Amino acid sequence: MPTHAQPNLSLHDSLQAAIEKQSNLLIKPNIEQVKESGLSTWLDGSPSVSFMHLESRDELGTNESEITFSFDIKSPFLRDIEKKLDSKVDKLQSTAKQQFALILSGRLRSILWELSIQKASLEALNRKQTLLSSLTTQFEEMAAAQAIPQYLALIVQAEMNQLSISFMEYQRNISSLQEQYFALTGLRVLPNQISESLEGEEIAEIANHPDVRALDAEFENAYEMLLGSSKRTTPWSIQLTGKHVSTPGFSENQLGVGVEVPIGIGETLSSLQKSEYAKLTIDHEIARKKLYLQLTENKASRVREYTFLQEKQRLLDKGLSTLHALNKVMDELREANAPNQEFFIRTLLNNIDAQSNVELNRLYTQRQVALIKQAAGITL
Repeated sequence: MPTHAQPNLSLHDSLQAAIEKQSNLLIKPNIEQVKESGLSTWLDGSPSVSFMHLESRDELGTNESEITFSFDIKSPFLRDIEKKLDSKVDKLQSTAKQQFALILSGRLRSILWELSIQKASLEALNRKQTLLSSLTTQFEEMAAAQAIPQYLALIVQAEMNQLSISFMEYQRNISSLQEQYFALTGLRVLPNQISESLEGEEIAEIANHPDVRALDAEFENAYEMLLGSSKRTTPWSIQLTGKHVSTPGFSENQLGVGVEVPIGIGETLSSLQKSEYAKLTIDHEIARKKLYLQLTENKASRVREYTFLQEKQRLLDKGLSTLHALNKVMDELREANAPNQEFFIRTLLNNIDAQSNVELNRLYTQRQVALIKQAAGITL
C-alpha cells in the first residue's frame, strides 16, 4: 500500500505514533507491586513477638509470664532518603523515555530524509527517460534511413535499458523505506514538511542531552542508595511488654514500653562506604567526560559538514544558469542534426545529473540540520 504525504501531519505527530507503537520495547517497571503501604513507610522490617514464662520451684516462690511485642521504625534520615529515591525513580523513568524518544527521532529522520533523497533521484531518472523516449523513435527511423549511424540508436536503447534497471532499484528502495516507516509508526501517511530549523541556542548545551541526563540520574540514585546503608539509617527500636507476676496470695499485671534510639557519633559513612562513594564519583566523572567528549565531537563534525554543504550549494547554484544555457545549446545542435550526436546526447544526460546534484545537495544540507539536532539530543 503506497505511503503519501499529509499536509496536517507533523514530524512530532509521527514521533508520537512511533512511541505509541513501539512502547512495548520500553521496559515499564510495575511500581505498584513494590510500592510501600502506609505502615511499611514507617516500619523497618517485620515486627516480632516473644513470650517467656518463669515457674518457681519454691512453694512460696514467684511465677512470671511475659510477652513482648517489638518493632523497629525507620529513622527520620532513612525516611528522607526513601522519599528522595522515589523522586529519583521518577527521574530515571523520565530520562529513559527521553532517550527512547531520541532513538525513535533518529530513526524517523533517517527514513524520511532517505526517502526524500530517493524520490529526488527517481525524478532525475524520469527526466532522463523523457529525453531518451523522445529520441528512441526518431533515431530508429533515422538509422533505418541511414541518416545517422546505427550505433546511435543502439546507444539510446542501451541507455533506456539501464534506466529501467535503475527505476526498479529506486522503486524497491522507496518501497522498503515506506514499509520501514509503517513498521515504526503504524502510519501510511508521511509528514508533508520534514525540514527542521536550526537554532544556535537550542544545540549549544550538551548537558541537556538525554544520555547525559540519564547518566547523572543514575549517579544520583546510586549515591542516595549508598546513604541508605549508612549509620544514620539505623532504626529506632520499640518494645511493648506485658508482664504477669504471681506469688501465693498476691499477683499483679505490669505494662511497659521501651525505646532504643541510636546516637550518631562520628561520620555518616563508614570507611568502606567512603571508599565506595569515591569510586562511584570517579567512575561517574570518567563516564560523563567520555560521553560529553563523544557527543561534542559528533555534534562538531555534523556542524562542519553542514558548513561544507552550504558552501557547496552556493557554488552549485552559481553554476545552475550555465547548465541551463548549455542544455539549450545542446538541444539546438541535436535538433539541427549536427555532427557528433552521441556527444550531444551524453552532454544532455550529464546535465540532467548535474541539475539533479544541485537539488540533492540541497536535500543533503537540510538533512544535515536534522543530524545536528539529533547529535545535540533534540527530539522531533
